[in-house]
Amino acid sequence: MIPVKLTLKNFMACRQPETLDLTGIHPACLSGENGAGKSALPDAITWALWGKARVNQSDELNGA
Repeated sequence: MIPVKLTLKNFMACRQPETLDLTGIHPACLSGENGAGKSALPDAITWALWGKARVNQSDELNGA
């Protein structure tokens, strides 16, 4: 399965709805400031596909 679009809302550091379009992207590099939400992207993909992320409790994924 190849994800092509991911929409995040209130997921970890992503408070407002954000859509990531992966169409046509093959290799990618995530870079940015600490706390910018880089690690939220692979966590969101694994959560969407398999219902699992690197945290133990699903309430830790809530952006609250």
